[in-house]
Amino acid sequence: MDYLTKINWSIAWDIIKDIIIPHTATLVFNIILFVFIGLVLSIIYCVILSKKGIFKRKPKYYNWAVKLYIPTLIGVFLYIFTNIGFLRGFYKIIDKERDPIVTSVYDHTLSFAFKTEEAKNNFVKKVQVSANEVKDGSNHLMVELKKASLDYNSGISLIDDSKNKAAHYLIEKYGDDIYKISLYGMLNIAGAKAHTNINESLPYNEFSAGMDLLLEIGHKDIEQSIKDKLVEWFSSLLYYQYKSMIKPLIIILLIIISIPIIEFIIYKKWIEPAWRGRN
Repeated sequence: MDYLTKINWSIAWDIIKDIIIPHTATLVFNIILFVFIGLVLSIIYCVILSKKGIFKRKPKYYNWAVKLYIPTLIGVFLYIFTNIGFLRGFYKIIDKERDPIVTSVYDHTLSFAFKTEEAKNNFVKKVQVSANEVKDGSNHLMVELKKASLDYNSGISLIDDSKNKAAHYLIEKYGDDIYKISLYGMLNIAGAKAHTNINESLPYNEFSAGMDLLLEIGHKDIEQSIKDKLVEWFSSLLYYQYKSMIKPLIIILLIIISIPIIEFIIYKKWIEPAWRGRN
């Protein structure tokens, strides 16, 4: 249970209060849906096992004891699918709130740089100067980029803004990724204008040319490109987290539902012949 001590319960509660509770219907619907699916699948599975003779044993006390598999399997299915339904509902809710969360992340990181054409040009030139100073030091460039944003936003207290708790968490945990993605979004629109593939490593002269081109692109277009990249990143992050939580539940379910089959094989191979030999 160590992971419970690592949870920032203040942030967790604000996310639940501001994001989850308003979409309670979505959460309840998914839980009920998956409980129903789990119940149907458990009944179907138990019927299949029964028809295959998995629940038949000798002697009688063994035969009655093995029938306990039926309520146990139904209970396991319901428990697992209730958890899946909860996680699915949570995932759907956060996905619905994806755009405002990403907007909040953007507003508290790089929005200052693209409010006006003058601000955009100053920011692009600063990034280009940093890149020129450290042509082979992309990590240092990220540090400089992040420092410029943090210096500008030093008067903003995200912690006191309950509506931006999710954004605060993302910035704290994935700050470096967010700034890299933002820079990628800037270069992406420049690459599209210049018909340059930026998915490959760029030499400094091409990077510089792309930055020069950004000076000619409207700040609103750059802002939208960065937001699009942040949305893609957040969607991928959200889906990965959802999948990583669902996977162990599925594994546990597969292990438990295989127990009656494994036990039946053991029974047929060793226990039943031994019992017949004594009788």
